[in-house]
Amino acid sequence: MTQSPNPMEKRVDAYVIAERTGVPHRTILALAQRGEIPAAKIGRRWTFSPARIEAWIIEQETLNCQSRRADIRQKNRRTASFAAIRGGRKSSFAENDIDRAYSQMMHGKRKDV
Repeated sequence: MTQSPNPMEKRVDAYVIAERTGVPHRTILALAQRGEIPAAKIGRRWTFSPARIEAWIIEQETLNCQSRRADIRQKNRRTASFAAIRGGRKSSFAENDIDRAYSQMMHGKRKDV
C-alpha cells in the first residue's frame, strides 16, 4: 500500500537539497523565491519537502525531454535544402549558364568578377 505524503514530514533546508541535487544552495534559494521549485517559507527560512523535490525533479526531466525532442524536430525542419523549400526546383540558372560563366571567368573574358 502506498502512503500519501505527510504534510508534516521532516522538512529540510536549501543546503540539504543542494547536497542531494548537486546544485548550489544559492540557486536552490533563488528557484524557491521565484516559485519555480516546491518550497515553503517559514519565518525567514525556506524549507523543502524531500518527497516533493524528488517528484518535481522527475517532472522537470519529463518536460526537458519533451522540449528537447521538439527542438530537434524544429532544427531538422530548418536544415531543409533550398530545393525542398522552393518546391523541388533546384536553381534558377540553367547548367549551361553556370558552365559558360565559369568558362568565361577562367579565360578572363568576364568583367564583373
